[in-house]
Amino acid sequence: MFCGVFDEVEKAMVGYNRVEEVRRAARLVEGLLLSHAQVEEELLILVEHHLPTHARRYDPCRKQHHEIDSQLTRVRTTSKFDSACSLLRGAMAASRKHFKHEEDKVFPLIEKGMEPAALTKLGTVWFLQRHTPANWTL
Repeated sequence: MFCGVFDEVEKAMVGYNRVEEVRRAARLVEGLLLSHAQVEEELLILVEHHLPTHARRYDPCRKQHHEIDSQLTRVRTTSKFDSACSLLRGAMAASRKHFKHEEDKVFPLIEKGMEPAALTKLGTVWFLQRHTPANWTL
């Protein structure tokens, strides 16, 4: 889904000629990535609890999040159209690379390092934290 949104943003950017247009697109991308980063961070915290010896292996994900966030923040602060376009394109390219890293390295490492029952439990806890009505307790 993210890559599809990035493709559409890149297509729309062809018609942009003002830095404000790029900033609006960057806010959209940033909002999507923020929710992704929050979910991923929660997942990594749960996994690190179960695989403390592997904790450092997830540092590249966090570093990538900071780099992407930095590029998007700079879109908001630059007054130059070309710079804003370059930063937004860079953030989307870095995000695509990050997603590929997750698929190729992070998720297989989690699957390999954890027992199926623990993975099922993590998935259940994660799901319930997001979908349990506020007045229910776990």
